[in-house]
Amino acid sequence: MTLLQSGVETPENDSPQRDRAAVTHALLWRAAAILGAATAGILVLVVVLEAVSVDPVLAWDSMWNSTFGTWRNFGETLVRATPLLLVALTLIPSLRAGLYNIGAPGQIAAGGFVATALALQLGDQPRMVSIVICGFAAAAAGALVAAFPGYLKAQFGVNEIITTLAMNFIVISAIGWLLNGPFKGSYANLPQSDLVPDNAALPVLIPDTRAHYGLLIALAFVPLLWALDRSRTGYRLRVFGANPQLTRQARISRRRYLVGLMAFGGVGAGLSGWMQVVTIDHRLYTTVADPIGYAGLFVALLGGLTWFGCIIAAFLLGALLHGGDGLQVGANVSPEIVQVVLGLILLAYAIQRGRSATKEIRIPKRRSPWKRSKR
Repeated sequence: MTLLQSGVETPENDSPQRDRAAVTHALLWRAAAILGAATAGILVLVVVLEAVSVDPVLAWDSMWNSTFGTWRNFGETLVRATPLLLVALTLIPSLRAGLYNIGAPGQIAAGGFVATALALQLGDQPRMVSIVICGFAAAAAGALVAAFPGYLKAQFGVNEIITTLAMNFIVISAIGWLLNGPFKGSYANLPQSDLVPDNAALPVLIPDTRAHYGLLIALAFVPLLWALDRSRTGYRLRVFGANPQLTRQARISRRRYLVGLMAFGGVGAGLSGWMQVVTIDHRLYTTVADPIGYAGLFVALLGGLTWFGCIIAAFLLGALLHGGDGLQVGANVSPEIVQVVLGLILLAYAIQRGRSATKEIRIPKRRSPWKRSKR
């Protein structure tokens, strides 16, 4: 009788169980880490509110009612969370490979600009035609803006953090010039475009709210990432991010993956700009990327570079951002205090991650060369 027939678990037999247990443990740890960081941030917010003589109970009641008090308020929370989730999910592959795409604001602005220009040109075309053309064009614009720093990284070794930040200044400043010049709308003497036709907007997901089908587009990237992780390309991406020497030995194209990973992150940012302009703002502003751009990177890091963690982090951050507006109305507190809390949450999470990484380090004991070997 063999070991398998006798019911004794062998390493080959119980490896799937170990893998499932490891995945479950990782997901639970990510959720606990996010909730722990959020709790720490809320406690700090209570201390800050007490310091400025604001009743924390009144502030919390205002935030809760403005976030979850009605279906309309809940829809606004989803509106805030949708672009954050989209940017975060598409940044996961590049961040796992060690590429830091800080250019989401510029990519969002590029996608929003292209979508606005096409929507105004298409005019009264059927809704599906306008949605498809504007969406694909915005994704391509964001990918193009992100791919250029990837090419500079692959060809010349230029640091992608510097180039993506530079692209932010270039793209946003160029759009600001256009909105003060040839692309300026006729509605008011402000840096904004003309009103985008209603047929270019995404349909409403929840009645009587502004929550739209962009949330489903963002969630569609979850199975895409799941399939990517289990494909040959996903395996090569893990090799690419973990071991440069093995990457060369396996003849994996470094240039192709650098440009592709950066462009994939730009796709999500471009789509976010498109959704924000045609569905929420209905016109292009110079502040189209505020605060989505950098907050999307924040969500990806807070979510531990996993789709499950990003969903939780995006929803919590969307609730916090929308609840900050309720603070000003219900408790007479400046909404900028929420930005302070967001920074403190990220700081708390970074400290927690740093401590966990430090505990995992094991320094091997080395034999002193001054000691003579015993014979």
